[in-house]
Amino acid sequence: MAFVNEKITEQDKTKIGAVINYENIRKQARYIPEFDFPRTSFWVPDRERGVYLIFLTGGGREQLNYYALVIDDQPVIFNVDPIIKGNNSIGRQDHLNIYDLLIPEPLESRREEIKQLIREGLEEKAYLSFTADGGTANNPNLVARSKIISFDIEFK
Repeated sequence: MAFVNEKITEQDKTKIGAVINYENIRKQARYIPEFDFPRTSFWVPDRERGVYLIFLTGGGREQLNYYALVIDDQPVIFNVDPIIKGNNSIGRQDHLNIYDLLIPEPLESRREEIKQLIREGLEEKAYLSFTADGGTANNPNLVARSKIISFDIEFK
């Protein structure tokens, strides 16, 4: 199986909230701006591999995009600086720069695997067109797909 964009169920919110909360994440990433979970209503799980990617929403427009990739109930925190050219009607060229990759010590030996999981999860998220055909943040369209011409990630 692979990563897939899904709406977060109430049961999943409880599971995620035990790992993804500001107090817990701040222990690992002291500089992270305050975020509000469960403000987001969708996530990108890969249920077969038991991992998921979630956007840590909050703050204002000027903040970097922070994400968590959770493996074995341990969050890998990183921020994304997207460089996107084009749009959904002509097609997008997405280039994502990944900064501040914070891997918990017990997962450090899996660094290359984690990078690959981040690539796969972010690529699936890039295809999410949650506002298409009337979708909203609370009721996302999980069927419509963005028109991606190229997708590239660079770890800085």
